Amino acid sequence: MADLGFRENVMGPQPIGKIVEQPPEVREAADRFIQALVRGDIDTAKAMTDPQAYDDLKTLAAAIAPGRYDKIQFIGSARVAKHFFLKVRLPGTPPVKFQFRLGQDAAGEWTMREANDLTGRRSAWSR
Repeated sequence: MADLGFRENVMGPQPIGKIVEQPPEVREAADRFIQALVRGDIDTAKAMTDPQAYDDLKTLAAAIAPGRYDKIQFIGSARVAKHFFLKVRLPGTPPVKFQFRLGQDAAGEWTMREANDLTGRRSAWSR
């Protein structure tokens, strides 16, 4: 194989970045947001949502029947920069699966920035 000139950059193990754990505030905000959706308390969920994501909130709220789900399963999480993506399953009839992104606003509060209903979809996030 030809030497590209910078062997130290292409050979051997690559450094692995430090694992960043979710701050407890992220999980608390996620719990508050999901509990509000499950109860049908759209006003609380809207207060925790960035104005650009109101349409996503409406779509998600329409998929979740109030009072029908009593269990919440966090089935995935990821971090990109300073935003956290969480994937949630609400087992029940019908089961609902969705993911949403939390980021901090200017006041330091965690707000929902976007949401996708994954119910019935097959993707890399499907499980």
